[in-house]
Amino acid sequence: MSFYTTRRTSALAAIALMAAPVSASAQDAMSDSWQWGAELYFWGASLGGETTTGTDIEMGIDKIIEDLNFGLMGTVAAQKGKWTVFGDLIYLDVEEQGDTTVDVLGFDVDIDGKVDLRGVISTLGVGYRIYEGPGTQLDITGGLRYLWLDSTIELSAAGLDVKEEDSGSNVDGVVGFRGQTDINENWYLSYYGDVGTGQSDLTWQAAAAVNYRFEKVDVALGYRYLDWEFDEFGPFDDLNLSGAFLGAKFRF
Repeated sequence: MSFYTTRRTSALAAIALMAAPVSASAQDAMSDSWQWGAELYFWGASLGGETTTGTDIEMGIDKIIEDLNFGLMGTVAAQKGKWTVFGDLIYLDVEEQGDTTVDVLGFDVDIDGKVDLRGVISTLGVGYRIYEGPGTQLDITGGLRYLWLDSTIELSAAGLDVKEEDSGSNVDGVVGFRGQTDINENWYLSYYGDVGTGQSDLTWQAAAAVNYRFEKVDVALGYRYLDWEFDEFGPFDDLNLSGAFLGAKFRF
């Protein structure tokens, strides 16, 4: 893989450090007033996929953490009656410096480089409750998934300096489901899945978690997989993010 592709891959991977789908609280009852909740979380995501040159990529959470400068992530949801609106947002600022050696006409050339990348991943949606049974709630959902990247890449080799700035966005419509099932008074399962298309050929995600309910705060431990198959987006044909997540949910 080239220096340019490697650095952009590493930087993009950091965008996926933390993310988890919004999940409903088992305490939420049908109400004529809005019931609000928020969640803070960490997602130990690893990156996989394929570049436009056909190169397979794989990067673990340990490498992603090395390059993270700043990250802001969270979710919010509001429920009224059978309707729910929800969204999650991840903002990352990543900077990476490094060097490599390439062969140019039989000569080894040292290249120094720096990547500064900012990015946002957001999923916004609306849910409608189609099932409310003993200990189980299930909603159908629809919404949008948004991906935005802004990068600055600087290369220096053989006395020559090159600077390239690039930005782009990707929007897809998604449909899916979200729900939860009580195990007992304190423990419950939550689950979420969606699939969609738009500027991507296909995007989909699935997640499930085991949760423990306290008086005002719930703790969640689970696993999430998120995938894009791009039509045309930077150096990637396919990108997937997967890993365990840990979060705390707050009710208002």
